[in-house]
Amino acid sequence: MSVHIALLGRTPWALVNTYYASVMGGERPREVYIVTERRYSHNLPKITEAVKEISNAYGFSPEVGTLVIPDDDFREADRVLKNLFSELKEEDGDIVLNMTSGRKALVAAAIIHSRESKVKEILYMALLDVQFPNRPYMMLPKHMQVLKNFLGEENDR
Repeated sequence: MSVHIALLGRTPWALVNTYYASVMGGERPREVYIVTERRYSHNLPKITEAVKEISNAYGFSPEVGTLVIPDDDFREADRVLKNLFSELKEEDGDIVLNMTSGRKALVAAAIIHSRESKVKEILYMALLDVQFPNRPYMMLPKHMQVLKNFLGEENDR
């Protein structure tokens, strides 16, 4: 079983929809970590609930944890994500990194610290038409969403 690390920025639907696509593709994480900056932390309750609902619909119930970093604090982002990846390195299973919604400080720190971990996917979902930014995954035209795994073309969906 894998661990899903999702970076939350200003677009909550981007995180939720990428998680949904990952689950539809067969992922069943045992844990989900949502990492965000303080300015976006007001979204955590509804994001956590969405992750749980999607998971439950597919017959599994991951533990969901949240980590909040001060706004624009590159050092703290680096420290928190280094610690998270270090802890996960000691556990069994692969890591899926969902960077679609993440801000630069979080994405940079996550990618740097993922290099020595068992990361099997670094996901980014491109929305090809921005007239549909705040809709659930299944309400968006499939051809307008491209899920990219930056660790290999063979894993793109």
